[in-house]
Amino acid sequence: MSGILLLVYMLAFGLGCMTLALAIVYRLSNAKRWATYFIVCHASLLGCMMLLALQVLSQMFLSGLAYTIVSIIITSVFLADLAFLIVFIPYFTTWVIAHPWRQPYKGLFFFLSALYLGLGIAREITGKVILDQVMLFLFVFVVGFSLIVMLKNIKTIENKTARASALAIIIVSASMVPVILLALFFPALKPFLFGVYFIALSITIMTFLFITFVRIGRDDGSQKPKAELCLEDLGEYHITEREFSVIQLISKGLTNKEIASELGISANTVNNHVANIYGKTQVRSRIDLLNLLKQSW
Repeated sequence: MSGILLLVYMLAFGLGCMTLALAIVYRLSNAKRWATYFIVCHASLLGCMMLLALQVLSQMFLSGLAYTIVSIIITSVFLADLAFLIVFIPYFTTWVIAHPWRQPYKGLFFFLSALYLGLGIAREITGKVILDQVMLFLFVFVVGFSLIVMLKNIKTIENKTARASALAIIIVSASMVPVILLALFFPALKPFLFGVYFIALSITIMTFLFITFVRIGRDDGSQKPKAELCLEDLGEYHITEREFSVIQLISKGLTNKEIASELGISANTVNNHVANIYGKTQVRSRIDLLNLLKQSW
């Protein structure tokens, strides 16, 4: 059984590395923030696969004190990685659909992350199997909640590649529901669950990235370089035409009072537009906004 499990984890790790490499290449050729966040998320999942494989190897080749020390280190890092994902996955989801991450959800997922970490520590101390089931349910709840939110708002994702990738993730995750239910009733299946899901996810994302690269290669010969930033470049942030006018003047170095004079509106109205722009793009200053504009162009 350990040999089969190790094979699943190693296959998942290999495919995950290929997917991560393709995602990095896509990010280098298309400066989109959602791609950066996806790389962080995928790298975290990939780290989980590596730790699970190391755990199986330690069970096969180590014993006594050496196994205990290695097991404690691997388990601690694994729990910390999953606790991070419990916070990051919902954040990534809300960012992709251009909905700012507000309370009470922000506090809720930080609480769930701390709860997951606490349950993991309690499981290691007490060895109670029921805590494993609670942790699995908690993680599945977070992922399921994020997928439902993404599905509900799938049409708000302006970037076609991001929207297609999100839809593919939803489909793959939905197909894993029967396996998840079986794992809840048959804990022996749980070790295989992460590996199988990661394999399916990696293959799906790799397919879309390959298709995207082919499309980019075809378009490069026919498209001319853009002379300036346009409203469509900021579609994923749901920027309005008036807000885009403000952004254009900000990029020219005008102050809020100068923008108000240029657009024939009050300074308070400009301040409100700027606050809305900051909220939608998740930046805190003009410098951050200008850096974001350079990435989006």
